Amino acid sequence: LLALGNDMSDTLMGKIDIIHYVGGYAFAAGLVVRILWLFVGPPTARWRDLLPLTPAQRRIWRETLACYLSGFRRPISPYRGHNAFAGPAYLAFFLIAVAQIALGISLSLMPDSEAMNSPLMVMHEWGFFLLLAFVIVHVALVMAHEIAGRHGLISAMIHGHKGFTESEHQALLTDWNAGISIQADPSGGTEGLDDITSNNRDVTKIRHE
Repeated sequence: LLALGNDMSDTLMGKIDIIHYVGGYAFAAGLVVRILWLFVGPPTARWRDLLPLTPAQRRIWRETLACYLSGFRRPISPYRGHNAFAGPAYLAFFLIAVAQIALGISLSLMPDSEAMNSPLMVMHEWGFFLLLAFVIVHVALVMAHEIAGRHGLISAMIHGHKGFTESEHQALLTDWNAGISIQADPSGGTEGLDDITSNNRDVTKIRHE
């Protein structure tokens, strides 16, 4: 649509528009499910795991940033699900994606001539480039983590198991237990924490080195 624009015939433009609308609503549905998953999914998919709320998460955030700035020459801190640096990036992605969907729906309700000349169209185009940049950077960093981190990040998305050295595993247990003590309800309630504790050994495999 951006490359050809007005050079396309009305028939071709209409067909591509249909694909564009269907793809946009499918993207919106997927985003809604992912946002709901922040509240009902497993511990490593919930919003608490995406934000640097605990001292351990903030430490991993700093260590991961230092690793990136060093070109992965510094060691990658072990983490169970998403590293603490990825969380704010995901939050930015969700905000841009929601804005992109709202802009797309608004433009679809306008007459074509009005929509093409609307400032919303410019914003919608910039939203596309921002999402495209996120995808490129995201995939590149996943591959870099897979190669440099040696924790089996990509394969863990399939079978749910990462590999850690014994020292890394112990560090994860210490950070995880500290996070549980911070998240626990001062009144004594631990709702939502039992599954975290019981799931702890299910998602890690120790790599002896």
